[in-house]
Amino acid sequence: MVWYRRMVVVLAVVAWCASAADALPRFSARTGMKCQSCHVDPSGGGMRQAFGAKYGREELPVPEWSDGMSTEDVTNIITNVLGVGADFRTLYMVRSVPDSSGTTSRTENSFWQMQGDLYLSFRISKKVGLYLKKGLYSGFEVFGSLQVLPSNGHIKVGKFVPNYGMRMDDHTSFVRTYTGFSPATGRPELTGVEAAIAPGAFRIAAGVFNASDAFGGGDSRKAFLGRAEGLFPLGEDVTLGVGANVYRRELEAGGKQTLAGSFGSFSAGDLTVVGEVDMIRSAVAAKTVTAVAGFGEVDYAVTPGVDLKFMYDFYDPDRDLKSGSVSRYSVGFEFFPVSGVEVRPLYRIIVDDPKDVSNNELHVLFHLYL
Repeated sequence: MVWYRRMVVVLAVVAWCASAADALPRFSARTGMKCQSCHVDPSGGGMRQAFGAKYGREELPVPEWSDGMSTEDVTNIITNVLGVGADFRTLYMVRSVPDSSGTTSRTENSFWQMQGDLYLSFRISKKVGLYLKKGLYSGFEVFGSLQVLPSNGHIKVGKFVPNYGMRMDDHTSFVRTYTGFSPATGRPELTGVEAAIAPGAFRIAAGVFNASDAFGGGDSRKAFLGRAEGLFPLGEDVTLGVGANVYRRELEAGGKQTLAGSFGSFSAGDLTVVGEVDMIRSAVAAKTVTAVAGFGEVDYAVTPGVDLKFMYDFYDPDRDLKSGSVSRYSVGFEFFPVSGVEVRPLYRIIVDDPKDVSNNELHVLFHLYL
């Protein structure tokens, strides 16, 4: 079948990579730190802890330029009770749009406000916190975090995105959109409870959620999450880990959907590799369809403030069919000129099977963060 040949690139990445796999995965691998070392949310992503904010201000930008920006007195902690944070991403995109025959195309260009998130973190007591994330659009997260379990464990209860797979800032990544955890395809936040323990280099998590979150409740369908991962130092500036997760939800049509995936990263010096592969099995009535989504990324820090980047996305909607898959190759770089600023130009080549059309894209992303 076509799908397994095109997954070789991703599988080669995953075979020698793993990570804490959260927000952004390569930074966790590069620093050898778990998600909660940089983020208020123990699952990763969103508002940054003091260490995460410091890393973003001091380690990512061009040193000579940031030295004159006087960021020593900048902090996201207002008092010992309240912390704030924000992410702002604007995307300029130029793309080829094919006609119905696929033989000719026209060029379109537009700006898209990809993200505008505000974060608030309230410290209720030494081990209890309240977290709020409000997006530019309708999505939001709100949950309580209780650091009360053994082995640096926690309990999260409220409305948030289940901790499945890697949390990436590209909302169009196939491993996010086709698993249902991207805001680009709807509301990925669900109400429920998630618990995790983190003994040593390992982290084990489980959760139960409403299968969907219609206002007012009244729906007894549930979704269940299981996750295990490890992050291991292999030497100076070298980290390796393994990770896998499973997610099962009851569908509105009466069927069930099961997601099973592995993810990871490897980092050695200036080179970082991350990857994820997911099987998506949907069973409705007497029909079962299995899809495959994959992602791989290679980053190389050329100099402080500049990272070269290559990404590969793959999606096959039905393994039993010999056609219908799509591959996406992206190449570009990330530039962090000063603290809190990122510019990311990418050229994206899209290959459709069985008929390839002219639909490539050029992205220029502007990112401000606190």
